[in-house]
Amino acid sequence: MFYFPPMPEILKFDRTPVARLVSCAASFASAALVFDYLSKGEKEIEAWPMIALIVLFLGTLAAAVVQYGDHIYLSDDGVMYENWVLKQFGKRGRWMRWEDVIEVREIKRKVLILFSRDGRRMLVDAILGYPIARNEILRRAPQAIFSGTLASEDS
Repeated sequence: MFYFPPMPEILKFDRTPVARLVSCAASFASAALVFDYLSKGEKEIEAWPMIALIVLFLGTLAAAVVQYGDHIYLSDDGVMYENWVLKQFGKRGRWMRWEDVIEVREIKRKVLILFSRDGRRMLVDAILGYPIARNEILRRAPQAIFSGTLASEDS
């Protein structure tokens, strides 16, 4: 009989639907500005404002696409931020091992910032299941210093 060790459990967190909707709404609003400017008439259109509006639209569209590709992974070994879009351009996520996490700072009970020994920082915010991710991070990094609103909970 063969023994197969259990597969490590990896929790995956995505952006919230509200955050995704806001980024899409920003893209639609910037597109509306472009079309509104175009509707002014041929004599009213100038090159620089048109270029600026197109750049604004492309920027909000790129931000929306990147927003949809965000993922945060938690495992027994560590935490990793990875973006599908950036991964297509060769920017892969790196694991931050739990034993390397030296500080966990929470801001307004909505944002966690993890600091590692090697100077890296990781932002955990606007994800679906934030309370679950928060509890898992606090459980898996007990050696870390807890600051921000986490420190005020202890007092």
